[in-house]
Amino acid sequence: MKNTKKDTSPYLNIMKASIAAVFAIALGIMINLFNTEESNTTETAFLKSAARFKDHIISAHWQWRVQQPTTMIMLIHYDATGKEINRKPVRMNHNGWPTANMTDKGCEKVWTALVAQPLNVDGFKVHARFYSDLDEGEDNYWCRYSLSRGAHFDYYPASGKATDIEF
Repeated sequence: MKNTKKDTSPYLNIMKASIAAVFAIALGIMINLFNTEESNTTETAFLKSAARFKDHIISAHWQWRVQQPTTMIMLIHYDATGKEINRKPVRMNHNGWPTANMTDKGCEKVWTALVAQPLNVDGFKVHARFYSDLDEGEDNYWCRYSLSRGAHFDYYPASGKATDIEF
């Protein structure tokens, strides 16, 4: 039996390692060059719904100011062409901001009244949760509207304030 032993030159090993490194660098550059980030359509739809929610908080408040004193207003929703698409009753608190029962269901009612759509964005459920911190005063409560992936914003019915969306 012949014992054949191949002598590999150290230069050949360096050359192979160099080719592999150049290939990896070129591949990384190509991935960065041709990568096109797609926007998350669910988060984009949630942003639009949140903007509609915030706009209708203000609309409801000014309508209440015209009609006060009242505990309920009828909020009319329009499409982009100005055609009426929906009417929703909105319960208002003593300060003139949209409110409902202090429960998760109450927060759901505020959403459906202001957005005129179910708690649903791009096929994904929007979670409505009621939170309260009674140690700081009776008006320190809020509703949190969130996607299961983490994007959320808060609405404070006592003051009519809505936070920006956090991701």
